[in-house]
Amino acid sequence: MSIKIMSWVLDHSPYEGKARLIHVVLADHANDEGVCWPRQDQIANRAGCSVEHVRVTVKQMVADGYVELVSISKGRGSSHRYLLKNPKSVGVSGHGSPQVDGLSPQVDGSITPNPSPNNRQEPSITISKVACPYCRKKIDKDRAHNCSAMNQLMR
Repeated sequence: MSIKIMSWVLDHSPYEGKARLIHVVLADHANDEGVCWPRQDQIANRAGCSVEHVRVTVKQMVADGYVELVSISKGRGSSHRYLLKNPKSVGVSGHGSPQVDGLSPQVDGSITPNPSPNNRQEPSITISKVACPYCRKKIDKDRAHNCSAMNQLMR
């Protein structure tokens, strides 16, 4: 699963309903390059729709330019190989797909997150008292005590 592809699909997918779920399922199976190869019955199962609906929707996504069919399955038990278009390759089409200028914020290097503070290891704290796992009574770490829950001397 690629967080970059999944995030872009969640933010910019023009589809609604089960078609959007199919787009998200494809993104969930995609690697960082946008290539995925889930079987159509797997997509249908995860999106909660029929295999025929998956076929029709994926065909529409290919026509819209959001998915490219890289290779066709070689028979029963194998799957098609899809390429989800990344934010750089998707532009304006006549049916209202989102305009993406350059890269998405997750990929753009111009916006850097706040730098983390210097991570240093704190000195270890010696704890002389711990809680008994049975009676929850605070006890000295290295001493035995009479546990009221177990009715015996615990070490």
